[in-house]
Amino acid sequence: MYFILMHWLLIIIGTFILSISISNPFYKLLIQKRIKLKTFFNLILRVILFIIGLIVIFFGLYLESI
Repeated sequence: MYFILMHWLLIIIGTFILSISISNPFYKLLIQKRIKLKTFFNLILRVILFIIGLIVIFFGLYLESI
């Protein structure tokens, strides 16, 4: 039963990570209040979060197709 819902959980987590990387207010609320970085490192962190979010979503879609 848990494996059946695993792919939906991964897709939701990936969407959450994508929304953190794309949405400026959401990013400021969750990340920037806790970690103070320079502009360049903020950009790098957002790009890394975006890529991780895409990988997690596609992995969830892969698990769904099995």
